[in-house]
Amino acid sequence: MRLTELLRADRVVIPLEQRTLSDAIWALVERLATAGVIGEPEALRARIAEGRGEDLVVQSGRAYIAHYRTETAQELGVAMGVAPEPIARDVDDGDAREQSARLIVVLLAPPRMAGRYLQALGAFSRVLSRQAVVDRILEARSGEEVLKLHVLHEVELAPQLRVREIMTESPRSTRPDTLLRDAARDLVRSGIGALPVIEADGLLVGMLSERELMRHMLSLASINGSIPRPQSGIERQRRTVRDVMTRQVLCVSPDQPLAEVASLMTNKDVDRVPVVEEGKLVGFLTRGDIVRKLIGS
Repeated sequence: MRLTELLRADRVVIPLEQRTLSDAIWALVERLATAGVIGEPEALRARIAEGRGEDLVVQSGRAYIAHYRTETAQELGVAMGVAPEPIARDVDDGDAREQSARLIVVLLAPPRMAGRYLQALGAFSRVLSRQAVVDRILEARSGEEVLKLHVLHEVELAPQLRVREIMTESPRSTRPDTLLRDAARDLVRSGIGALPVIEADGLLVGMLSERELMRHMLSLASINGSIPRPQSGIERQRRTVRDVMTRQVLCVSPDQPLAEVASLMTNKDVDRVPVVEEGKLVGFLTRGDIVRKLIGS
């Protein structure tokens, strides 16, 4: 799919007369609502007004890309607007003039289309990082002229990627009989948030994450959370990963389509998954891996 296939002339607003970023984004959301992309635009109004950083990709001096996954979206939809003058983003610190742009893109998608949504976001982020492309769009006088631009028509969304193309191979892991204190230290120092637990033959048997460690620490406290339960030093020293790890682990295959896995991780609210083949650990995949790959950073 080419980038221009995501746009329609009636979803390109030239000129975009709103003076604030939130108003401009709202105007484009309303345009998508008129096109039937989103059923209840009002559900997004408060979120747009908040101006959350995670909802916005800023190509400083070039463009803003506001992106939202919402249950009210019926399909993947894109709207674009060109303001007569640069619109400054309200920021708490720094020079506001460094975060201003005339070009604004709004991307909406339902949660079930998480994979395609990320591909579209990545494609727009990459192409609008090029000043020459932004300049050509700013020169356009109508939506029809924007859609005729070769610089957009030539850009294709990334082909269907497989998990194995993005996953971390030979990931850091631990064994079920590893002392818990040693595994916890490794988990904290590595900063990865979770360790797959494998047997000597590589078979995945569980996962140790910060969540399991927190549950374990809470279990050592009394009901009021202030007085530790009596526990001998020997007992603490002998506790192993097997005693704390979770055995209910969402796993994926290295040959699964990335779009499918991204949607699964979003719907299940999972940050990371082990990648297994014939029950053995072969890789590790995180949300950050997916975003970095598709946005091209």
